[in-house]
Amino acid sequence: MNTMSAYKPHAVQEGPRKGLKAGVWMDGTFDWHSEQDSFTNHAGEVRTLIQSFTKSQVSFVTCTIKNNGRAFKYPKFVFQYENILERQAVAFYSPPERAILHMSQGSISLLGGTLKGQGISQYCIQGKGNLYKNGCFKSLKDGILSYSPLAKGEVSSIFSLEAEIGPGECAEAMAWVIHTPTKEEARGLNEGLLRTL
Repeated sequence: MNTMSAYKPHAVQEGPRKGLKAGVWMDGTFDWHSEQDSFTNHAGEVRTLIQSFTKSQVSFVTCTIKNNGRAFKYPKFVFQYENILERQAVAFYSPPERAILHMSQGSISLLGGTLKGQGISQYCIQGKGNLYKNGCFKSLKDGILSYSPLAKGEVSSIFSLEAEIGPGECAEAMAWVIHTPTKEEARGLNEGLLRTL
């Protein structure tokens, strides 16, 4: 299996701002994964790793998949974000940033990511109660998230990174959460990440 890029954290972040939960949808099935998880099935190999960089307030999740089959695969890496400190947030997808923003009193959380040069494909932004009641998938069979572009209060956001993976190909998805006091700071860090990845 191809290993992931080396990201060395300055320190592991503690508390509720840890960031993202990662899962993989492929061929009609979906599973959440633990912080350092690796599995192999008929479709290929998947490895996830969650690390935090407290100095810059950026948390990363990296998922690598290798297609061991002879046919093209269309995996969807799904990421969920909740922050229990944000009791009264407004969350929405922002096209200029190509990211989801959680805005609360004096705090911005920006969610973004990339897979093979592509950003967020689908997103579902709901109040926590609605998410658990209705689920995040409109169609689990087809890997289609429920469309919900805006929510406020205690909010949970789910988004996907998607790409075609050829036979024998290895691809790496990276998602992140940027925590800053202002939208301008979050935008600057996000633009820097998108330029370098």
